[in-house]
Amino acid sequence: MEQALVFISIVLGVAVAFELENLNRLIRSKQVKWHWAQPLFALFVLMTITSFWWMVADRTDEEPISLAAFMPLMWILVILNLLAAAALPDKIGEDGVDLAAYYQDNRRYLWGLYLLVFLPLAANWIAVSAARTSSFGEFWGMASGEFIPLIFIILLFFAKRWWLVGVGFAGLSTTLLTWMTRTL
Repeated sequence: MEQALVFISIVLGVAVAFELENLNRLIRSKQVKWHWAQPLFALFVLMTITSFWWMVADRTDEEPISLAAFMPLMWILVILNLLAAAALPDKIGEDGVDLAAYYQDNRRYLWGLYLLVFLPLAANWIAVSAARTSSFGEFWGMASGEFIPLIFIILLFFAKRWWLVGVGFAGLSTTLLTWMTRTL
């Protein structure tokens, strides 16, 4: 698993580099019409990348991992890289870039990718919860938190009105805060 963790770390480092390069381009440009939603989405992606790495680094077994067992991890790595590359605009045209328009034009793609990352991670946490608990009440207390963000991700996939986008981001923030409490 150690070699797999090194590979995962490198691939996630590339994803973070995509996002930071696009952020740098936006900050340095004088032709950006800023809007809160897209930078906040980029922050969510960065936190998701970090949380995923944290989860993988938490594996305590020293047993080798088969290619078949690694493929679900590879799936998430690919989607996280696509998310990071699209989290912020990678080009600023001569007319500049409007981040509100960028968000609205790309929201289904972005939140669709986010859903493709979230579902396997949520399924994994539900499996971990089942293994660590001995009663349904304990299991539900540990795993039920994965269902709430799913509702907000679906809301954000469809939401066009900014107040609904704000509600979705606020609701999804609780998940990120929960992820931040998980320890290695």
